[in-house]
Amino acid sequence: MANNKKQVVTPTKSNKNHAPKHNELSKSAKSSMTTRIISGIIGLAILVPSIFLGDWIYFAFITFALGVACWEILGCTKKRTVPILIIYFIFISLIAYWPIFKYLITNGTSISKIDFYFQKIYLSIIVILVGIFLLFGFTVIYKDFTVLDACFLIAMGILIGFGFQCLFFLRYYPNVDLHIQDQEAWHFTVENTIRPSLLLLFVIISTFLTDSGAYFVGVFFGKNKMNERISPKKTWEGFVGGIVISSIITFAIGFIFTLCNYPIISFFTLDKLYYILIFSVLIPLFATLGDFVFSSIKRYWGIKDYGKLIPGHGGVLDRLDSIFFAVIVASIFVFILSNTVSGKFDWEAFLV
Repeated sequence: MANNKKQVVTPTKSNKNHAPKHNELSKSAKSSMTTRIISGIIGLAILVPSIFLGDWIYFAFITFALGVACWEILGCTKKRTVPILIIYFIFISLIAYWPIFKYLITNGTSISKIDFYFQKIYLSIIVILVGIFLLFGFTVIYKDFTVLDACFLIAMGILIGFGFQCLFFLRYYPNVDLHIQDQEAWHFTVENTIRPSLLLLFVIISTFLTDSGAYFVGVFFGKNKMNERISPKKTWEGFVGGIVISSIITFAIGFIFTLCNYPIISFFTLDKLYYILIFSVLIPLFATLGDFVFSSIKRYWGIKDYGKLIPGHGGVLDRLDSIFFAVIVASIFVFILSNTVSGKFDWEAFLV
């Protein structure tokens, strides 16, 4: 006898399971994100005006950050004795402010406008050698100050010092490039404050978009870990998302400003849009590299953050990790192009 019973097919949920879903946020993650956003807004409210005003106001702000960064990097080795702190601060400061010292030593006269000094970037071989001798000297004076400590502090001193010098260069170079270095800092106009700030703001915005894009894409869609040994939370989805978001938005910003006759630097013209494109891609790539390098340093020394100055973000170095690599690459790129355009590029001047 034939079986007349109809087979009832129950619907499965397999199709629903294949639909893309974003990650669920825990309460702690939401709280951390809120703190991170609030601190970021407050930080920008302090940083942006100092960038716009420039001159000695910006110089003082960056000098404060340099001092905190020096303190934080010494905290990794836990070797914060007074002599080491003083020598290390002088070492980093000499690298960061070397354009000033070089001009004063060469010309013997000072200039009231700080932007005039930072029209080139330099790595002084003499300063680096003196720093090497002094820091290795501490391995003889202090029995718990090892060769590893000296090598680490030398490498980080060069990186941090040059990073701060590039922070000065990207803000002060456009003043001379745009022929507005004679204006006063408090003379707040588009030409005097906003235009010379565009280059540095472009790099900061690109780095911020890279970091934020990677964070949010990783939080909501991240599945595949990049390198759990260095950074357990970073994913390939976040990495690609951060670079793509930053490159597209910053290129659009650069193109729009150039189209409106407000290029971020004089030689970023409409007939050379590939400069802006290369610039927009280089910054997020090296910003990501900087983030990984500073994260690997934290993992090596067994610390969560470099400091606690900024709630939700850590210390100054936790915020400048990506920016250091970004501003160094951006400064070298601009420095090479500025000398190539003028036909006066000199590698020897860069290295002394």
